[in-house]
Amino acid sequence: MLTLPLDDLSPGVRRGATCVAALTHALAREERSGRRPLRLLEPGRATWNRFRGRLNDVALLDLLLEDAAVAQPVPFDPSAILGQTDAVSGLPPALVARWLEALPTLALDAAPAEYMTAQAKLLGLPTRLNRSDLPRLKPHHRALEIPGTGGQIAFHIAQTQDDIFLQDVFTIACGSPEELLLAGLVAVESRIPGQAPALLDPTLDKVRATGAAPYDFVFALDPEKGGTWTRERLAELFQANPNVRVVMV
Repeated sequence: MLTLPLDDLSPGVRRGATCVAALTHALAREERSGRRPLRLLEPGRATWNRFRGRLNDVALLDLLLEDAAVAQPVPFDPSAILGQTDAVSGLPPALVARWLEALPTLALDAAPAEYMTAQAKLLGLPTRLNRSDLPRLKPHHRALEIPGTGGQIAFHIAQTQDDIFLQDVFTIACGSPEELLLAGLVAVESRIPGQAPALLDPTLDKVRATGAAPYDFVFALDPEKGGTWTRERLAELFQANPNVRVVMV
């Protein structure tokens, strides 16, 4: 993953830098796979250098994220996700230049599970999840992943269980901008066009709103691994659907 300086960034800039570092890696991974034209990985960044004029590398990254955000605002609009208008433009140019130089050395073709775990770690999210005893879902099931994991469970199930399409089965409720960004990265890696099946809903009020579709499964991070919701509390919140199954991971 792209590294960050530990001491020379203010907390606000560092938060934005962490998220943009994750997105820069994602864009480069998309380019390496052939899903996006070479811009960051183009030898010598020849196209950019032909018309950049006085623009610096921060402007290149800003333009590429803006272009990607047209189709996928989550995760590629970090300013909107973080509520920081300068999430990209406020980055130190020297830091972005260092990232661009480092991109070719990254494992851009890493296995999906390895890549997603690395992104979660960069964003400061838990990765010690129980993935071994997950129930088998069917295409007609509806599942909710609650705040705490940022779509990691949905991604794992869609990757390992046949006929499960993440966008058809899962809703990912997120408790922080970093979780929402990771859920967006899950959507990108899962080849989901347009809007990611994720929303910022730390209290679960939105996913429990009147008229919301009932869920067959609710997946939550176990309190022993840092989760904030107990099985009993979730059963109480979703008691309107007596058949819902709460799964702690």
